[in-house]
Amino acid sequence: MCNGSVADKGKPNIVDRSGRHQLPIGIESFEDVLEEFTYVDKSLAVKELVDRRGVTLYCRPRRFGKSTFLRMLQCFFEAPRNAGQPTRKPLFDGLAISQDDRRYMDECSAHPVIYLNLSGCGAATYEQTLAKIASVVAAEFARHRYLYDPTWMFPIEQERFQRLTGGTASEVELMGSLTWLATLLRSHHGSQVVVLIDEYDTPVNDAHLNGFRRKVLDFYRSWLSNALKGTVDLYCAVLTGVLRVSQESIFSELNNVRFDTTLDDGRAEAIGFTAMEAAALAAYVGRSDRIAEMAEWYDGYRFGKADICNPWSVLNYLQTGEAQPYWTNTSSNGIVSDLVRRAGEEQTAELAELAGGGVVTKPLDLDTVFDDLGNNPEAVWAQLYQTGYVTTSDTGMPNDDQMPRELRIPNLEVGRLYGKELLARATRLAGSERRLASLHRAIVARAAPAAQETLRHILLDSASYHDLTSEAGYHVLLLALLYAVPGYRPATSNRESGDGRCDVLLEPLAAEAGRLPAHAMELKLDKSAKTDDALAACARDVALAQAERKEYGHGLVGTGLVRWGVAFCGTRVAVVCDTAKLD
Repeated sequence: MCNGSVADKGKPNIVDRSGRHQLPIGIESFEDVLEEFTYVDKSLAVKELVDRRGVTLYCRPRRFGKSTFLRMLQCFFEAPRNAGQPTRKPLFDGLAISQDDRRYMDECSAHPVIYLNLSGCGAATYEQTLAKIASVVAAEFARHRYLYDPTWMFPIEQERFQRLTGGTASEVELMGSLTWLATLLRSHHGSQVVVLIDEYDTPVNDAHLNGFRRKVLDFYRSWLSNALKGTVDLYCAVLTGVLRVSQESIFSELNNVRFDTTLDDGRAEAIGFTAMEAAALAAYVGRSDRIAEMAEWYDGYRFGKADICNPWSVLNYLQTGEAQPYWTNTSSNGIVSDLVRRAGEEQTAELAELAGGGVVTKPLDLDTVFDDLGNNPEAVWAQLYQTGYVTTSDTGMPNDDQMPRELRIPNLEVGRLYGKELLARATRLAGSERRLASLHRAIVARAAPAAQETLRHILLDSASYHDLTSEAGYHVLLLALLYAVPGYRPATSNRESGDGRCDVLLEPLAAEAGRLPAHAMELKLDKSAKTDDALAACARDVALAQAERKEYGHGLVGTGLVRWGVAFCGTRVAVVCDTAKLD
Protein backbone atom coordinates (compact mmCIF):
# COMPACT_ATOMS: atom_id res chain seq x y z
CA MET A 1 0.00 0.00 0.00
CA CYS A 2 1.05 3.56 -0.54
CA ASN A 3 -0.15 7.10 0.01
CA GLY A 4 -0.83 6.49 3.68
CA SER A 5 -2.73 3.81 5.51
CA VAL A 6 -6.47 3.38 5.78
CA ALA A 7 -6.29 5.04 9.16
CA ASP A 8 -5.27 8.27 7.42
CA LYS A 9 -8.78 9.62 7.15
CA GLY A 10 -9.63 11.17 3.81
CA LYS A 11 -6.55 9.83 2.05
CA PRO A 12 -6.89 7.29 -0.78
CA ASN A 13 -5.79 3.75 -0.13
CA ILE A 14 -3.73 2.44 -3.06
CA VAL A 15 -3.15 -1.32 -2.83
CA ASP A 16 -0.42 -3.08 -4.82
CA ARG A 17 0.31 -6.50 -3.36
CA SER A 18 2.43 -7.59 -6.30
CA GLY A 19 4.58 -4.46 -6.20
CA ARG A 20 4.56 -4.35 -10.00
CA HIS A 21 2.83 -0.97 -10.37
CA GLN A 22 0.61 -2.53 -13.06
CA LEU A 23 -2.80 -1.03 -13.80
CA PRO A 24 -5.93 -3.23 -14.11
CA ILE A 25 -7.27 -2.25 -17.53
CA GLY A 26 -10.10 -4.56 -18.56
CA ILE A 27 -9.49 -7.12 -15.79
CA GLU A 28 -12.75 -8.83 -14.79
CA SER A 29 -11.61 -10.90 -11.78
CA PHE A 30 -11.42 -8.94 -8.54
CA GLU A 31 -9.04 -11.50 -7.05
CA ASP A 32 -6.68 -10.93 -9.99
CA VAL A 33 -6.94 -7.16 -9.56
CA LEU A 34 -5.97 -7.42 -5.89
CA GLU A 35 -3.19 -9.97 -6.28
CA GLU A 36 -1.59 -8.86 -9.55
CA PHE A 37 -2.44 -5.20 -10.13
CA THR A 38 -2.75 -1.81 -8.43
CA TYR A 39 -6.17 -1.27 -6.85
CA VAL A 40 -7.86 1.94 -5.70
CA ASP A 41 -9.65 0.73 -2.57
CA LYS A 42 -13.45 1.05 -2.77
CA SER A 43 -14.26 -1.48 -0.07
CA LEU A 44 -15.77 1.05 2.37
CA ALA A 45 -18.87 1.10 0.17
CA VAL A 46 -19.76 -2.19 1.87
CA LYS A 47 -20.62 -0.28 5.06
CA GLU A 48 -23.66 1.46 3.65
CA LEU A 49 -24.98 -1.74 2.06
CA VAL A 50 -24.70 -3.63 5.35
CA ASP A 51 -26.25 -0.77 7.30
CA ARG A 52 -29.28 -0.18 5.11
CA ARG A 53 -29.82 -3.56 3.43
CA GLY A 54 -32.67 -3.38 0.92
CA VAL A 55 -32.08 -2.75 -2.79
CA THR A 56 -29.63 -0.15 -4.09
CA LEU A 57 -29.47 0.93 -7.72
CA TYR A 58 -26.22 2.67 -8.75
CA CYS A 59 -26.48 4.64 -12.00
CA ARG A 60 -23.14 5.67 -13.50
CA PRO A 61 -21.81 6.20 -17.03
CA ARG A 62 -20.33 3.25 -18.92
CA ARG A 63 -16.79 2.13 -18.06
CA PHE A 64 -16.78 3.97 -14.74
CA GLY A 65 -15.93 0.85 -12.72
CA LYS A 66 -19.41 -0.57 -12.06
CA SER A 67 -18.44 -4.16 -12.90
CA THR A 68 -15.28 -4.08 -10.77
CA PHE A 69 -17.38 -2.67 -7.94
CA LEU A 70 -19.88 -5.53 -8.17
CA ARG A 71 -17.13 -8.15 -8.39
CA MET A 72 -15.64 -6.67 -5.21
CA LEU A 73 -19.03 -7.05 -3.52
CA GLN A 74 -19.32 -10.62 -4.74
CA CYS A 75 -15.88 -11.48 -3.33
CA PHE A 76 -16.75 -9.80 -0.05
CA PHE A 77 -20.15 -11.35 0.61
CA GLU A 78 -20.00 -14.76 -1.06
CA ALA A 79 -19.88 -17.74 1.28
CA PRO A 80 -18.02 -20.97 0.42
CA ARG A 81 -20.22 -23.65 -1.11
CA ASN A 82 -19.82 -25.93 1.86
CA ALA A 83 -18.75 -25.66 5.48
CA GLY A 84 -15.05 -26.22 6.00
CA GLN A 85 -13.98 -24.64 2.71
CA PRO A 86 -11.71 -21.56 2.96
CA THR A 87 -13.30 -18.11 2.96
CA ARG A 88 -12.22 -14.98 1.14
CA LYS A 89 -11.73 -12.94 4.30
CA PRO A 90 -7.91 -12.89 3.88
CA LEU A 91 -8.43 -11.22 0.51
CA PHE A 92 -9.66 -8.10 2.32
CA ASP A 93 -6.81 -7.86 4.81
CA GLY A 94 -5.39 -4.34 4.66
CA LEU A 95 -8.36 -2.93 2.76
CA ALA A 96 -10.31 -0.09 4.33
CA ILE A 97 -13.29 -2.22 5.30
CA SER A 98 -11.09 -4.57 7.35
CA GLN A 99 -9.88 -1.68 9.51
CA ASP A 100 -13.33 -0.30 10.23
CA ASP A 101 -15.90 -1.64 12.69
CA ARG A 102 -15.39 -5.42 12.91
CA ARG A 103 -19.10 -6.07 12.54
CA TYR A 104 -18.77 -5.35 8.83
CA MET A 105 -16.18 -8.08 8.40
CA ASP A 106 -18.60 -10.45 10.13
CA GLU A 107 -20.63 -10.29 6.91
CA CYS A 108 -17.63 -11.21 4.77
CA SER A 109 -17.98 -14.71 3.24
CA ALA A 110 -21.30 -15.05 5.07
CA HIS A 111 -23.91 -15.02 2.28
CA PRO A 112 -24.63 -16.91 -0.91
CA VAL A 113 -24.56 -14.61 -3.93
CA ILE A 114 -26.53 -14.46 -7.18
CA TYR A 115 -24.49 -12.57 -9.79
CA LEU A 116 -25.95 -11.67 -13.19
CA ASN A 117 -24.30 -9.58 -15.89
CA LEU A 118 -26.89 -8.36 -18.41
CA SER A 119 -24.53 -6.26 -20.51
CA GLY A 120 -24.86 -8.66 -23.44
CA CYS A 121 -28.63 -9.07 -23.22
CA GLY A 122 -29.70 -6.30 -25.55
CA ALA A 123 -31.39 -7.58 -28.72
CA ALA A 124 -33.54 -6.59 -31.68
CA THR A 125 -36.61 -8.62 -30.62
CA TYR A 126 -38.32 -9.61 -27.39
CA GLU A 127 -37.75 -13.30 -28.08
CA GLN A 128 -34.01 -12.73 -28.58
CA THR A 129 -33.87 -10.69 -25.38
CA LEU A 130 -35.50 -13.47 -23.36
CA ALA A 131 -33.15 -16.03 -24.90
CA LYS A 132 -30.12 -13.99 -23.86
CA ILE A 133 -31.44 -13.45 -20.33
CA ALA A 134 -32.18 -17.18 -20.13
CA SER A 135 -28.57 -17.89 -21.08
CA VAL A 136 -27.25 -15.65 -18.29
CA VAL A 137 -29.62 -17.23 -15.77
CA ALA A 138 -28.55 -20.68 -16.99
CA ALA A 139 -24.90 -19.86 -16.34
CA GLU A 140 -25.73 -18.78 -12.79
CA PHE A 141 -27.77 -21.90 -12.10
CA ALA A 142 -24.85 -23.94 -13.47
CA ARG A 143 -22.48 -22.07 -11.12
CA HIS A 144 -24.71 -23.21 -8.27
CA ARG A 145 -25.22 -26.72 -9.65
CA TYR A 146 -24.33 -28.11 -6.22
CA LEU A 147 -27.89 -27.18 -5.23
CA TYR A 148 -29.29 -29.90 -7.49
CA ASP A 149 -30.12 -32.85 -5.26
CA PRO A 150 -32.44 -35.61 -6.48
CA THR A 151 -32.58 -37.05 -2.98
CA TRP A 152 -35.00 -34.37 -1.80
CA MET A 153 -36.16 -32.54 -4.94
CA PHE A 154 -39.47 -33.56 -6.47
CA PRO A 155 -39.19 -34.79 -10.07
CA ILE A 156 -40.92 -31.63 -11.30
CA GLU A 157 -38.31 -29.50 -9.48
CA GLN A 158 -35.48 -31.57 -10.93
CA GLU A 159 -36.85 -31.01 -14.44
CA ARG A 160 -37.32 -27.29 -13.76
CA PHE A 161 -33.73 -26.98 -12.48
CA GLN A 162 -32.41 -28.78 -15.55
CA ARG A 163 -34.40 -26.55 -17.93
CA LEU A 164 -33.13 -23.40 -16.20
CA THR A 165 -29.57 -24.74 -16.25
CA GLY A 166 -29.90 -25.67 -19.92
CA GLY A 167 -31.42 -22.35 -20.99
CA THR A 168 -34.67 -23.96 -22.17
CA ALA A 169 -37.00 -22.75 -19.42
CA SER A 170 -40.35 -21.25 -20.34
CA GLU A 171 -41.00 -17.53 -19.98
CA VAL A 172 -43.04 -18.18 -16.80
CA GLU A 173 -40.23 -20.31 -15.32
CA LEU A 174 -37.71 -17.62 -16.22
CA MET A 175 -39.83 -15.00 -14.47
CA GLY A 176 -39.64 -17.01 -11.23
CA SER A 177 -36.01 -18.09 -11.62
CA LEU A 178 -34.39 -15.53 -9.28
CA THR A 179 -36.93 -16.09 -6.52
CA TRP A 180 -36.49 -19.86 -6.67
CA LEU A 181 -32.68 -19.71 -6.83
CA ALA A 182 -32.65 -17.44 -3.77
CA THR A 183 -34.87 -19.89 -1.91
CA LEU A 184 -32.61 -22.82 -2.80
CA LEU A 185 -29.49 -20.90 -1.74
CA ARG A 186 -31.02 -19.80 1.56
CA SER A 187 -32.04 -23.39 2.31
CA HIS A 188 -28.59 -24.79 1.48
CA HIS A 189 -26.44 -22.16 3.22
CA GLY A 190 -28.72 -21.21 6.07
CA SER A 191 -28.08 -17.51 5.46
CA GLN A 192 -29.77 -14.77 3.46
CA VAL A 193 -28.86 -14.12 -0.17
CA VAL A 194 -27.09 -11.17 -1.81
CA VAL A 195 -28.29 -10.40 -5.36
CA LEU A 196 -25.96 -8.51 -7.72
CA ILE A 197 -27.12 -7.47 -11.21
CA ASP A 198 -24.77 -5.62 -13.56
CA GLU A 199 -26.01 -3.42 -16.45
CA TYR A 200 -29.64 -4.05 -15.59
CA ASP A 201 -30.82 -1.40 -18.07
CA THR A 202 -29.20 -2.79 -21.25
CA PRO A 203 -32.17 -5.01 -22.23
CA VAL A 204 -34.60 -2.16 -21.52
CA ASN A 205 -32.60 0.37 -23.52
CA ASP A 206 -32.35 -1.90 -26.56
CA ALA A 207 -36.03 -2.76 -26.25
CA HIS A 208 -36.85 0.95 -26.27
CA LEU A 209 -34.81 1.49 -29.42
CA ASN A 210 -36.47 -1.47 -31.14
CA GLY A 211 -40.05 -0.84 -30.10
CA PHE A 212 -40.82 -3.49 -27.46
CA ARG A 213 -39.88 -1.69 -24.24
CA ARG A 214 -43.24 -2.36 -22.61
CA LYS A 215 -42.84 -6.15 -22.95
CA VAL A 216 -39.42 -6.12 -21.32
CA LEU A 217 -40.61 -3.88 -18.50
CA ASP A 218 -43.52 -6.24 -17.84
CA PHE A 219 -41.09 -9.17 -17.70
CA TYR A 220 -38.76 -7.25 -15.37
CA ARG A 221 -41.58 -6.49 -12.95
CA SER A 222 -42.26 -10.18 -12.47
CA TRP A 223 -38.64 -11.32 -12.67
CA LEU A 224 -37.10 -8.77 -10.30
CA SER A 225 -39.88 -7.64 -8.01
CA ASN A 226 -40.59 -10.99 -6.39
CA ALA A 227 -36.91 -11.70 -5.82
CA LEU A 228 -36.13 -8.22 -4.45
CA LYS A 229 -39.31 -7.55 -2.50
CA GLY A 230 -37.54 -7.83 0.83
CA THR A 231 -38.42 -11.46 1.43
CA VAL A 232 -36.84 -13.46 4.25
CA ASP A 233 -34.43 -14.90 1.68
CA LEU A 234 -32.89 -11.52 0.71
CA TYR A 235 -30.03 -9.89 2.63
CA CYS A 236 -29.44 -7.06 0.16
CA ALA A 237 -29.35 -6.42 -3.57
CA VAL A 238 -27.23 -4.11 -5.71
CA LEU A 239 -28.02 -3.24 -9.32
CA THR A 240 -25.87 -1.12 -11.61
CA GLY A 241 -26.61 0.55 -14.91
CA VAL A 242 -26.30 3.78 -16.82
CA LEU A 243 -29.89 5.00 -16.97
CA ARG A 244 -32.44 5.19 -14.20
CA VAL A 245 -35.62 3.43 -15.22
CA SER A 246 -38.48 4.91 -13.22
CA GLN A 247 -39.68 3.10 -10.13
CA GLU A 248 -43.15 2.83 -11.63
CA SER A 249 -41.73 0.98 -14.65
CA ILE A 250 -39.95 -1.84 -12.81
CA PHE A 251 -39.85 -1.41 -9.03
CA SER A 252 -43.42 -0.27 -8.38
CA GLU A 253 -44.02 -3.13 -5.96
CA LEU A 254 -40.86 -2.48 -3.95
CA ASN A 255 -40.61 -0.07 -1.05
CA ASN A 256 -36.98 -0.83 -0.21
CA VAL A 257 -35.22 0.63 -3.29
CA ARG A 258 -32.63 3.37 -3.00
CA PHE A 259 -31.62 5.15 -6.21
CA ASP A 260 -28.01 6.33 -6.19
CA THR A 261 -27.52 8.49 -9.28
CA THR A 262 -24.78 10.99 -10.02
CA LEU A 263 -26.96 13.69 -8.46
CA ASP A 264 -27.08 11.86 -5.14
CA ASP A 265 -24.51 12.17 -2.38
CA GLY A 266 -25.10 8.86 -0.58
CA ARG A 267 -21.94 7.10 -1.73
CA ALA A 268 -20.93 9.26 -4.68
CA GLU A 269 -17.30 8.13 -4.58
CA ALA A 270 -18.08 4.39 -4.57
CA ILE A 271 -17.72 4.11 -8.35
CA GLY A 272 -15.14 6.04 -10.37
CA PHE A 273 -12.00 7.78 -9.12
CA THR A 274 -12.16 10.88 -6.97
CA ALA A 275 -9.73 13.62 -7.96
CA MET A 276 -7.63 12.73 -4.90
CA GLU A 277 -7.58 9.04 -5.84
CA ALA A 278 -6.55 9.78 -9.41
CA ALA A 279 -3.74 12.05 -8.20
CA ALA A 280 -2.57 9.46 -5.66
CA LEU A 281 -2.57 6.76 -8.33
CA ALA A 282 -0.60 8.99 -10.70
CA ALA A 283 1.96 9.64 -7.99
CA TYR A 284 2.24 5.92 -7.21
CA VAL A 285 2.98 4.94 -10.81
CA GLY A 286 5.51 7.74 -11.20
CA ARG A 287 3.49 10.26 -13.18
CA SER A 288 3.11 13.09 -10.65
CA ASP A 289 4.22 15.53 -13.33
CA ARG A 290 1.17 14.59 -15.42
CA ILE A 291 -1.55 15.26 -12.84
CA ALA A 292 -2.54 18.67 -14.27
CA GLU A 293 -2.80 17.33 -17.82
CA MET A 294 -4.71 14.27 -16.59
CA ALA A 295 -7.21 16.51 -14.79
CA GLU A 296 -7.73 18.72 -17.84
CA TRP A 297 -8.49 15.73 -20.02
CA TYR A 298 -10.38 13.34 -17.73
CA ASP A 299 -11.53 15.13 -14.55
CA GLY A 300 -14.47 17.51 -14.25
CA TYR A 301 -17.37 15.27 -13.25
CA ARG A 302 -19.38 16.11 -10.16
CA PHE A 303 -21.17 13.19 -8.51
CA GLY A 304 -23.09 14.39 -5.46
CA LYS A 305 -20.49 16.43 -3.58
CA ALA A 306 -17.49 14.53 -4.96
CA ASP A 307 -15.21 15.55 -7.83
CA ILE A 308 -14.86 12.47 -10.03
CA CYS A 309 -12.49 11.50 -12.84
CA ASN A 310 -13.23 9.01 -15.60
CA PRO A 311 -11.43 5.87 -14.33
CA TRP A 312 -11.17 4.14 -17.71
CA SER A 313 -9.40 7.10 -19.29
CA VAL A 314 -7.22 7.73 -16.22
CA LEU A 315 -5.97 4.13 -16.21
CA ASN A 316 -5.22 4.20 -19.92
CA TYR A 317 -3.54 7.59 -19.68
CA LEU A 318 -1.33 6.52 -16.78
CA GLN A 319 -0.46 3.35 -18.67
CA THR A 320 0.54 5.06 -21.93
CA GLY A 321 1.47 8.56 -20.77
CA GLU A 322 -0.37 9.97 -23.79
CA ALA A 323 -3.32 12.36 -23.47
CA GLN A 324 -5.89 11.30 -26.04
CA PRO A 325 -9.52 10.15 -26.13
CA TYR A 326 -9.92 6.74 -24.48
CA TRP A 327 -13.44 6.61 -23.07
CA THR A 328 -15.05 8.34 -26.06
CA ASN A 329 -13.31 5.89 -28.39
CA THR A 330 -14.91 2.82 -26.77
CA SER A 331 -18.35 3.18 -28.38
CA SER A 332 -20.24 4.94 -31.14
CA ASN A 333 -21.26 7.85 -28.85
CA GLY A 334 -24.54 7.66 -30.70
CA ILE A 335 -26.48 9.91 -28.34
CA VAL A 336 -24.22 12.89 -29.07
CA SER A 337 -24.10 12.12 -32.80
CA ASP A 338 -27.89 11.89 -32.93
CA LEU A 339 -28.37 15.12 -30.98
CA VAL A 340 -26.00 17.04 -33.25
CA ARG A 341 -27.62 15.59 -36.37
CA ARG A 342 -31.17 16.44 -35.29
CA ALA A 343 -30.51 19.77 -33.55
CA GLY A 344 -32.72 22.67 -34.50
CA GLU A 345 -31.97 26.34 -33.96
CA GLU A 346 -32.10 26.31 -30.16
CA GLN A 347 -30.19 23.09 -29.66
CA THR A 348 -27.57 24.03 -32.28
CA ALA A 349 -26.92 27.21 -30.33
CA GLU A 350 -26.83 25.27 -27.06
CA LEU A 351 -24.35 22.75 -28.47
CA ALA A 352 -22.14 25.55 -29.73
CA GLU A 353 -22.31 27.17 -26.29
CA LEU A 354 -21.25 23.91 -24.62
CA ALA A 355 -18.47 23.31 -27.14
CA GLY A 356 -17.16 26.79 -26.45
CA GLY A 357 -16.82 26.08 -22.73
CA GLY A 358 -20.14 27.60 -21.71
CA VAL A 359 -23.15 26.23 -19.83
CA VAL A 360 -26.71 25.32 -20.73
CA THR A 361 -29.30 25.62 -17.96
CA LYS A 362 -31.81 22.78 -17.89
CA PRO A 363 -33.82 20.81 -15.31
CA LEU A 364 -32.95 17.12 -15.07
CA ASP A 365 -35.78 14.63 -14.77
CA LEU A 366 -33.86 11.36 -14.60
CA ASP A 367 -37.05 9.31 -15.02
CA THR A 368 -37.90 10.73 -18.46
CA VAL A 369 -35.25 9.01 -20.53
CA PHE A 370 -37.48 6.23 -21.87
CA ASP A 371 -41.03 7.52 -21.72
CA ASP A 372 -40.45 11.06 -22.99
CA LEU A 373 -37.36 10.95 -25.19
CA GLY A 374 -39.37 10.63 -28.38
CA ASN A 375 -41.78 13.51 -27.74
CA ASN A 376 -39.90 15.79 -25.34
CA PRO A 377 -36.76 17.38 -26.82
CA GLU A 378 -35.62 18.49 -23.36
CA ALA A 379 -35.48 14.89 -22.12
CA VAL A 380 -32.26 14.34 -24.09
CA TRP A 381 -30.36 16.45 -21.54
CA ALA A 382 -31.16 13.98 -18.75
CA GLN A 383 -29.89 11.18 -20.96
CA LEU A 384 -26.73 13.13 -21.86
CA TYR A 385 -26.18 13.74 -18.15
CA GLN A 386 -26.63 10.14 -17.07
CA THR A 387 -24.40 8.83 -19.84
CA GLY A 388 -21.56 11.19 -18.89
CA TYR A 389 -21.56 13.59 -21.84
CA VAL A 390 -22.47 16.59 -19.67
CA THR A 391 -22.15 17.17 -15.94
CA THR A 392 -23.28 19.74 -13.39
CA SER A 393 -22.10 21.13 -10.10
CA ASP A 394 -25.73 21.87 -9.16
CA THR A 395 -26.31 18.53 -7.46
CA GLY A 396 -28.45 19.72 -4.56
CA MET A 397 -32.05 18.53 -4.17
CA PRO A 398 -31.51 15.49 -6.43
CA ASN A 399 -35.20 14.56 -6.54
CA ASP A 400 -36.31 18.01 -7.77
CA ASP A 401 -36.92 17.43 -11.47
CA GLN A 402 -37.87 21.09 -12.05
CA MET A 403 -34.74 22.68 -10.58
CA PRO A 404 -32.68 24.48 -13.27
CA ARG A 405 -29.11 23.16 -13.32
CA GLU A 406 -26.11 24.51 -15.19
CA LEU A 407 -24.89 21.74 -17.48
CA ARG A 408 -21.37 21.78 -18.91
CA ILE A 409 -18.96 19.51 -20.75
CA PRO A 410 -16.80 17.86 -18.06
CA ASN A 411 -13.37 17.80 -19.66
CA LEU A 412 -11.25 18.05 -22.77
CA GLU A 413 -11.84 14.44 -23.82
CA VAL A 414 -15.61 14.88 -24.01
CA GLY A 415 -15.21 18.39 -25.43
CA ARG A 416 -13.19 16.97 -28.32
CA LEU A 417 -16.08 14.62 -29.08
CA TYR A 418 -18.57 17.49 -29.35
CA GLY A 419 -16.12 19.40 -31.52
CA LYS A 420 -15.65 16.40 -33.78
CA GLU A 421 -19.40 15.88 -34.20
CA LEU A 422 -20.14 19.56 -34.79
CA LEU A 423 -17.33 19.83 -37.33
CA ALA A 424 -18.56 16.68 -39.08
CA ARG A 425 -22.03 18.21 -39.28
CA ALA A 426 -20.65 21.46 -40.71
CA THR A 427 -18.65 19.53 -43.31
CA ARG A 428 -21.69 17.45 -44.24
CA LEU A 429 -23.82 20.57 -44.67
CA ALA A 430 -21.13 22.32 -46.70
CA GLY A 431 -20.71 19.31 -48.95
CA SER A 432 -16.95 18.97 -48.49
CA GLU A 433 -14.06 20.03 -46.28
CA ARG A 434 -12.79 22.24 -49.11
CA ARG A 435 -16.05 24.15 -49.41
CA LEU A 436 -16.33 24.60 -45.64
CA ALA A 437 -12.77 25.92 -45.50
CA SER A 438 -13.57 28.29 -48.37
CA LEU A 439 -16.53 29.75 -46.43
CA HIS A 440 -14.43 30.16 -43.28
CA ARG A 441 -11.63 31.90 -45.22
CA ALA A 442 -14.13 34.29 -46.74
CA ILE A 443 -15.55 35.21 -43.33
CA VAL A 444 -12.11 35.75 -41.78
CA ALA A 445 -11.03 37.84 -44.82
CA ARG A 446 -14.28 39.87 -44.69
CA ALA A 447 -14.81 38.90 -48.35
CA ALA A 448 -18.57 39.18 -48.78
CA PRO A 449 -18.66 38.20 -52.49
CA ALA A 450 -16.65 35.02 -51.80
CA ALA A 451 -18.84 34.15 -48.82
CA GLN A 452 -21.95 34.71 -50.94
CA GLU A 453 -20.67 32.49 -53.75
CA THR A 454 -19.77 29.65 -51.37
CA LEU A 455 -23.11 29.84 -49.55
CA ARG A 456 -24.89 29.79 -52.91
CA HIS A 457 -23.13 26.54 -53.87
CA ILE A 458 -23.96 25.06 -50.47
CA LEU A 459 -27.64 25.91 -50.86
CA LEU A 460 -27.72 24.46 -54.36
CA ASP A 461 -25.76 21.27 -53.76
CA SER A 462 -25.82 20.29 -50.10
CA ALA A 463 -28.82 21.46 -48.11
CA SER A 464 -32.34 20.11 -48.49
CA TYR A 465 -34.57 22.78 -49.97
CA HIS A 466 -37.49 21.54 -47.87
CA ASP A 467 -35.49 22.15 -44.67
CA LEU A 468 -35.02 25.78 -45.60
CA THR A 469 -38.55 27.18 -45.76
CA SER A 470 -38.23 29.44 -42.71
CA GLU A 471 -35.75 31.94 -41.40
CA ALA A 472 -35.04 29.57 -38.51
CA GLY A 473 -33.92 26.89 -40.99
CA TYR A 474 -31.39 29.22 -42.61
CA HIS A 475 -30.29 30.35 -39.16
CA VAL A 476 -29.53 26.77 -38.09
CA LEU A 477 -27.65 26.15 -41.34
CA LEU A 478 -25.41 29.21 -40.99
CA LEU A 479 -24.85 28.66 -37.28
CA ALA A 480 -23.77 25.06 -37.94
CA LEU A 481 -21.51 26.07 -40.84
CA LEU A 482 -19.68 28.60 -38.68
CA TYR A 483 -18.39 26.02 -36.22
CA ALA A 484 -14.57 25.87 -35.91
CA VAL A 485 -13.77 29.00 -37.90
CA PRO A 486 -9.97 29.25 -37.49
CA GLY A 487 -9.06 31.55 -34.60
CA TYR A 488 -12.63 31.86 -33.33
CA ARG A 489 -14.81 30.49 -30.58
CA PRO A 490 -17.93 28.56 -31.67
CA ALA A 491 -20.58 30.89 -33.04
CA THR A 492 -23.36 31.88 -30.66
CA SER A 493 -26.98 32.58 -31.49
CA ASN A 494 -29.56 35.15 -30.38
CA ARG A 495 -27.30 36.51 -27.68
CA GLU A 496 -28.03 39.94 -26.23
CA SER A 497 -25.74 42.39 -27.95
CA GLY A 498 -26.11 46.15 -28.33
CA ASP A 499 -29.80 47.05 -28.30
CA GLY A 500 -31.16 43.62 -29.14
CA ARG A 501 -30.39 40.01 -29.90
CA CYS A 502 -28.03 39.37 -32.78
CA ASP A 503 -28.65 36.29 -34.93
CA VAL A 504 -25.03 35.11 -35.03
CA LEU A 505 -21.94 36.36 -33.17
CA LEU A 506 -18.36 35.24 -33.80
CA GLU A 507 -15.75 36.21 -31.23
CA PRO A 508 -12.02 35.46 -31.53
CA LEU A 509 -10.27 33.17 -29.10
CA ALA A 510 -8.48 34.97 -26.29
CA ALA A 511 -5.11 34.22 -27.88
CA GLU A 512 -6.28 35.70 -31.20
CA ALA A 513 -8.12 38.77 -29.86
CA GLY A 514 -5.17 41.02 -30.71
CA ARG A 515 -5.14 39.84 -34.32
CA LEU A 516 -8.72 39.15 -35.40
CA PRO A 517 -11.94 41.19 -35.34
CA ALA A 518 -15.31 40.08 -34.00
CA HIS A 519 -18.28 39.49 -36.30
CA ALA A 520 -21.99 40.20 -35.89
CA MET A 521 -24.43 38.78 -38.45
CA GLU A 522 -28.10 39.52 -39.02
CA LEU A 523 -30.15 37.15 -41.22
CA LYS A 524 -33.36 37.76 -43.16
CA LEU A 525 -35.64 35.60 -45.28
CA ASP A 526 -37.23 37.56 -48.14
CA LYS A 527 -39.61 35.28 -50.04
CA SER A 528 -40.76 38.21 -52.19
CA ALA A 529 -37.31 38.99 -53.65
CA LYS A 530 -37.74 38.21 -57.35
CA THR A 531 -34.27 39.32 -58.45
CA ASP A 532 -30.73 39.16 -57.11
CA ASP A 533 -30.73 42.95 -56.85
CA ALA A 534 -33.83 42.87 -54.65
CA LEU A 535 -32.23 40.23 -52.42
CA ALA A 536 -29.02 42.26 -52.17
CA ALA A 537 -31.10 45.28 -51.15
CA CYS A 538 -32.68 43.24 -48.37
CA ALA A 539 -29.25 42.15 -47.13
CA ARG A 540 -27.93 45.73 -47.20
CA ASP A 541 -30.92 47.90 -46.33
CA VAL A 542 -32.73 45.60 -43.93
CA ALA A 543 -30.35 43.05 -42.36
CA LEU A 544 -27.13 45.08 -42.23
CA ALA A 545 -29.00 48.28 -41.43
CA GLN A 546 -30.63 46.57 -38.43
CA ALA A 547 -27.26 45.28 -37.21
CA GLU A 548 -25.81 48.79 -37.40
CA ARG A 549 -28.84 50.56 -35.95
CA LYS A 550 -28.99 48.24 -32.95
CA GLU A 551 -25.19 48.15 -32.59
CA TYR A 552 -24.99 44.37 -32.67
CA GLY A 553 -21.60 43.12 -31.53
CA HIS A 554 -20.93 46.03 -29.22
CA GLY A 555 -18.47 45.06 -26.52
CA LEU A 556 -17.08 41.94 -28.21
CA VAL A 557 -13.33 41.47 -27.90
CA GLY A 558 -11.14 41.69 -30.98
CA THR A 559 -9.27 44.18 -33.14
CA GLY A 560 -12.56 45.63 -34.28
CA LEU A 561 -16.03 44.61 -35.43
CA VAL A 562 -17.38 43.42 -38.78
CA ARG A 563 -21.15 43.57 -39.23
CA TRP A 564 -22.82 41.38 -41.83
CA GLY A 565 -26.21 41.35 -43.53
CA VAL A 566 -27.33 38.06 -45.06
CA ALA A 567 -30.58 37.58 -46.98
CA PHE A 568 -32.04 34.31 -48.28
CA CYS A 569 -34.72 33.39 -50.78
CA GLY A 570 -35.00 29.73 -51.71
CA THR A 571 -31.58 28.65 -52.90
CA ARG A 572 -30.42 32.23 -53.50
CA VAL A 573 -28.42 34.27 -51.01
CA ALA A 574 -27.01 37.79 -50.77
CA VAL A 575 -24.17 38.74 -48.41
CA VAL A 576 -22.84 42.19 -47.53
CA CYS A 577 -20.54 43.40 -44.76
CA ASP A 578 -19.36 46.67 -43.23
CA THR A 579 -15.75 46.86 -42.06
CA ALA A 580 -16.00 50.46 -40.86
CA LYS A 581 -15.58 49.39 -37.25
CA LEU A 582 -12.19 47.78 -37.83
CA ASP A 583 -9.23 49.28 -35.95
